[in-house]
Amino acid sequence: MLHTRSMKRLVIQVTGVMLLAVAVVAVACSSGDVSQEDFDAVQADLDARAAELAASQADAQTKAAALAALQTQVDNTAPVTIVQTGQLLPPVAGMAPSGWDTDESIRGGLHLLAEYDSSGPDAWSAAEHPLVYFSSEGTESSSITYDENAPYFAGFHIVDAYSKNVIGSFKVEETIDPVTSFPHGTGISPDGKWAYVGWRQTPEDGGDPYGVLAVVNIRTLKIDKLLKQESYFEGGMRSQSLHHIQSWTDDDGNDRVIVQWGFGANGGPHHILDPNNDNKVVKAITYDDVKPMGHPFTTPDPTGQYVYVSIGSNWIREAHAEVAGIAKLDVKTGESEIIEGVGAHPIGITHTQDGKFTYVVDGHGSFVFKIDNELNEVVGKTSAGVGGPYGIALNWDETEIWTVGKGEGSHNVGSVLGMIDATTFRPSRAFNQPLDLGGSASSVDHAILHPDPDVNELWVSNMNGWETIVVNLDTYESTDWIATPNGGNTHSGAFVSYNPDWTGQLESDMGGPKSQEMQDAVASRVAQAAALR
Repeated sequence: MLHTRSMKRLVIQVTGVMLLAVAVVAVACSSGDVSQEDFDAVQADLDARAAELAASQADAQTKAAALAALQTQVDNTAPVTIVQTGQLLPPVAGMAPSGWDTDESIRGGLHLLAEYDSSGPDAWSAAEHPLVYFSSEGTESSSITYDENAPYFAGFHIVDAYSKNVIGSFKVEETIDPVTSFPHGTGISPDGKWAYVGWRQTPEDGGDPYGVLAVVNIRTLKIDKLLKQESYFEGGMRSQSLHHIQSWTDDDGNDRVIVQWGFGANGGPHHILDPNNDNKVVKAITYDDVKPMGHPFTTPDPTGQYVYVSIGSNWIREAHAEVAGIAKLDVKTGESEIIEGVGAHPIGITHTQDGKFTYVVDGHGSFVFKIDNELNEVVGKTSAGVGGPYGIALNWDETEIWTVGKGEGSHNVGSVLGMIDATTFRPSRAFNQPLDLGGSASSVDHAILHPDPDVNELWVSNMNGWETIVVNLDTYESTDWIATPNGGNTHSGAFVSYNPDWTGQLESDMGGPKSQEMQDAVASRVAQAAALR
């Protein structure tokens, strides 16, 4: 376009000079007393204008050549897309090596689908909200605020942990293809810089649906990367949907994020990312490492050396005997210790902060199992106090084990919590169980401990409702129902503290306390409680 305009200006200049020359000659021919000096003056003026014209032509040709070269450069350069939430139109990328790949990402079938510029202005204020809560949000048609004719959406929202006001949300309805399932989890990197959320997409041309993971810049709420899971499984290629995400700092001081794929009793693979190195895969956990791999509720232990991976399958879930297990996987060596006898369908996993014990929920048998981590054996079993438990959490002094009654494997619309006395390892009689959460609670799934012990709350996610439910652990009552900003449901959650300069710290998530400060505070309270017994 700029080249065309330059040519137009050139034509106008040439035409103007020609008209001037014709006019001068016409005047001269119509006048009988024109002298030679008059003709010489006109000729000098014409020569000067001709020189200007030649210079303009040369300049125009130079500019035209520069524009042509620039256009060629643009035509041969991939466009840079600055992604804004809800306006995602990236180029389709193939599964060829991208420079992001590692040997482990290739082995575990995690591919870079698209990459974006996630820089930009702050989407919310860390200085004004130094402690916040993240939870996923997705399509939920039973909410009165949700338009049933609206397309599926996926995302997460941010809540101030003290005022309980929603302060921001990330929402997407379409990236490369339309969203066709809502997310089942949001995770945060240990430094609070990245959010991880997944969903399923289905091509409009009728292609197979596939699972994606968005890595989101928390400060700008823009996507940085879009990853696709696809790997070989039992005779063919399979693309799983992302389910749970947890983070921790390993025993060497490295920040790690584990993204867990799949649903039901045959999950996997899982991928451990380095959030400080372009979120590249440092280790894949596949069926070569743990087989058969059960429900994707994989939890790092407080030492940072191990991750606990459920062992299960459809036939194990339906078996009459308690033959499911847990693989205690050493992240560095890849070796695992198999802990047997944790029911039929192990789901929720959490650990005492001294590293001595691990508690595992059996979602179908409605039991909780206690593992001695030194012996790597089950040393206790008790009723979960609720039907179809899913998530699990400990209180501040680890005397209470809270189970989340989702109704897993049954009605799947549970709305209650149960509580086990950890000192006796039996359901507590401190209140009339189960605890009814109220509000829109339905298919509740995770409970996350608030990182301020003076607040003393559990925040419960709500997969079939549109609120996060807050439970006071002093009174054993629900006190708040925090509505989602887009009328969607929730699944999982994480508390993160921030400084005004945006340096952050993951405090706790559905696996339990994660910051060193919170772990130390729990250990202190455990010691105080033990001294009083």
